Amino acid sequence: MVANLTNLKITRNTITLRQIVLDKLRDAIINYQLKPGQRLVERELCKVLDVSRTSVREALRHLESEGLVQYAGQRGPSVTVLAAQDVKNIYELRAALEGLAGELFCSRASDEQIQQLQDTTDALKAAFDRAEVSEILACTKDFYDQLLEGSGNSEVGASLYRLWARIMVLRAGTIAHKGRWKNSLKEMQRIMQSISQRNAEAARKACVAHVQAAGAIALKQFLHD
Repeated sequence: MVANLTNLKITRNTITLRQIVLDKLRDAIINYQLKPGQRLVERELCKVLDVSRTSVREALRHLESEGLVQYAGQRGPSVTVLAAQDVKNIYELRAALEGLAGELFCSRASDEQIQQLQDTTDALKAAFDRAEVSEILACTKDFYDQLLEGSGNSEVGASLYRLWARIMVLRAGTIAHKGRWKNSLKEMQRIMQSISQRNAEAARKACVAHVQAAGAIALKQFLHD
């Protein structure tokens, strides 16, 4: 009897409402729909998102832990405004961590993981050719997810993921910079070439150079704005 009812099995959606609210607000900040310094009034966000104040409040507290939201006394939450020193600090730490990840990947990743990273690099080039910013960002995230997994050091990944949200905010600006697309792709292809040769030192240097180039643009844009 039970065997005949297998087609009735319910597929549960494991994405919670809290996660959906969190993702929506994070994306709005990364895409500058919610701008740096803008106040985040819970009542207004509840109305726009059509969710309870509890869901919004929990999401804002999580975004505070990611560095995207800040609280200032009675003023309440607002979108974080980064200072020039914040940008420098983020890219210095990112360069050190990604350089280490690239170095470790060369010695620890399997041949299958290297091929997967190559496939992602090829997909990234196709996204650049189509000038699809959303695809570029998605492929870039896939690239780093795979790089970190193959590095075999979960602490490197955990440290980078704590910076990830703010990196995404800054990355959206650097990718839009004139001429950055072509240079960014070449830098990531250079990382991939070093990895394919399992040249750990070259991979580390290529990762660091890529981050430093992006950091210089991010800081220049930040100071100009």
